[in-house]
Amino acid sequence: MIKLGITGGLFPPNEQRTIFQKKQLCYLEKEFANYWASFGVMPILIPNLSPQLLPSFLEQLDALALLGGTDISPLQYGEQPIGEWHGDSLRDDYELSILDWFVQKEYPVFGICRGFQLLNVYFGGSLYQDLPSQYSKQVKHHCSKKYDLHTHPINLVKNELLDELRVNKSAHLVNSIHHQGIKRLAKDLVPIAHADDGLIEAFYYNNAPKGKVMGVQWHPEFFFNAAEKFIDDKVIIEHFLQFASIKPSLVK
Repeated sequence: MIKLGITGGLFPPNEQRTIFQKKQLCYLEKEFANYWASFGVMPILIPNLSPQLLPSFLEQLDALALLGGTDISPLQYGEQPIGEWHGDSLRDDYELSILDWFVQKEYPVFGICRGFQLLNVYFGGSLYQDLPSQYSKQVKHHCSKKYDLHTHPINLVKNELLDELRVNKSAHLVNSIHHQGIKRLAKDLVPIAHADDGLIEAFYYNNAPKGKVMGVQWHPEFFFNAAEKFIDDKVIIEHFLQFASIKPSLVK
């Protein structure tokens, strides 16, 4: 069985909590775990371990999935915050150290929403900190009332990975739950889908086999919540997981 490492969200110590007030907590969103388990893989939450203990833990895994969540600190891509919220630097440091290990060891990596944005930042790209105020286009990428029921169509880059996988054979819709997005795409990332306003919705890393390291802006694990017919996410995940079935050598 493929052992899929998943980075979680982090709660810093908080005196207002009823339990574990002075402790840092690590959590995994339930639907994300259920989604990956439905493909017959074992989802494993990666704790925020000390640098000395982390490598031996990661060596037991076959691939990495980066889930959605809080904003990435703009300081990670050389910008100052445009608002009061400065991002989640605690989670940034935790995830970037794990992501770096997986990329350096040439393991498969799949990023979703925040994870998609984190891959772009890791490889040298930047983000729009707030799409409504910085990217004045017609597509609405977030709706608080609808949350994961909010949708928009995507356009696949012709003769690229998602087009080759025919993910749009029955629909062009994805859900859209983000107020940040790709501003400058990292030079080693290849865009494979866009929204109607031109915002990048999916990419892969071109220094690995096509789809071994990739990300999508939407949440395929939430597809079951909506009545609309979405693109075929299963062929995307199945394509990705084929790379996890062969573990890279740790000896370089």
